[in-house]
Amino acid sequence: MSAKVTMSRLIAFDAFVAVMEQNRKPDEVLEELYSANAKDLKRIDRNLTKEILFGGLRWYKKIYWILQHTAKKRDLKTVSSQVRAALILGTYQIFYMDRIPDRAAVNESVEYVRQKGEASAVPFVNGVLRQIARRAEYFTKPDKKAKPVEYLALQFSHPDWLVARWFDRFNFERMETMLDGNQQPPPLFIRVNSRKIKPQDLQEQLLRDEQVQSERASLKGCLILKKHPDLGSEGLFGQGFYTIQDQASQLIPHLVGLQNNITVVDAAAGPGGKLTHMRELSDASCKIIAVEKSETQMERARETAKRLGCDDQIEWVFKDFLEFKPSQPVDRVLLDAPCTGLGVLRRHPEGKWHKTEAGIKDMVKQQRVMIEHAMSMLKPGGEMIYSVCSFETDETELQLKWIKEHFGTKVEIVSPVSRLPDYFKRYVTRDNVLMIYAGNQDNMDGFGAFIVKWKGTST
Repeated sequence: MSAKVTMSRLIAFDAFVAVMEQNRKPDEVLEELYSANAKDLKRIDRNLTKEILFGGLRWYKKIYWILQHTAKKRDLKTVSSQVRAALILGTYQIFYMDRIPDRAAVNESVEYVRQKGEASAVPFVNGVLRQIARRAEYFTKPDKKAKPVEYLALQFSHPDWLVARWFDRFNFERMETMLDGNQQPPPLFIRVNSRKIKPQDLQEQLLRDEQVQSERASLKGCLILKKHPDLGSEGLFGQGFYTIQDQASQLIPHLVGLQNNITVVDAAAGPGGKLTHMRELSDASCKIIAVEKSETQMERARETAKRLGCDDQIEWVFKDFLEFKPSQPVDRVLLDAPCTGLGVLRRHPEGKWHKTEAGIKDMVKQQRVMIEHAMSMLKPGGEMIYSVCSFETDETELQLKWIKEHFGTKVEIVSPVSRLPDYFKRYVTRDNVLMIYAGNQDNMDGFGAFIVKWKGTST
């Protein structure tokens, strides 16, 4: 390896290629590359890697547009994936990372291309990035009044189809807020394990033991950390005093209406955030069954439960939810359904480039099959709590409308208002859907959820 390419950038560039060309998940790719190349990479270096990778994914469309205008006669679609990675991530460092000298961004991008056996492309990459570093040209953007969708899509680096879709629902100012929110790195929310420690005591210990500052979030038991904490086994995280979980996700277990002597099925238990939160909010008389078909997700859920001290208080079922049938009807089913994930694009920016509008329709069909199965295992008076990390109408309001039409008088819609802390009741719509849009005032992920009670006979 050339000494001029730091391990941080090498991993970021290789990960970008894997994510964009192979449709891989960034976090999974990074862990593989860390294990293979740099197990002992310092935290500051890993942070640099993530900033370069995720920054390039967030701003891909806008950076590509700038590069294509700069390259002029050279179509970037014809270059190799490694050359595109060097150009995209090199440009990201030049435009968006003030603490990195332009010279370093250019030189290491060029050396990366050389190292990947693309010596013939070195003059091209070097010339384009040096021209961008000089900031010598300005390229006219689409007019925001004449072509608002094109302007917003480029300005905030989102695919045109998605911006056009949202533009049918939201006005221009709201769109700017939402799209800008998607472009910001998400805050680091954590959920305090109330069975082990109080929020105030955890704040003090984080500051004293790990030099991590924190502040209270709007939801009780939720904190916002100012920097990434120690996730090793010896730290407060490893000892089970808290777990990392977005504030919006922490609201969902409150909707379950946990009571004594009821049975709850978690239809998709991995990676364990909502599952362990339900266990934390309930007493021993509440039976919780965790169903998960993915071996990786099941392992993550069990590790989380073990770390938080509740692994032995959960019944584990390694099976596809659609193949699972409880021995008798249950009181609650938490269906955290597979979804488009369009509410969490700031956390998973690669989703902007991998998802399609046709995929939304396919996801809706899959959700309806799971909804029918969930309803089939409820006892009279039992409830299905449906949630998705999306605020798409198709996956939320229209799914609730379909349920009412499909099941008729056998179901009743339950308002989430009575189960939410007062502060969050503002997020419930007139149709009784908990709806959290991107760019919200509490800086939460986008989410949609509702509650349906089964009034029919046991099936």
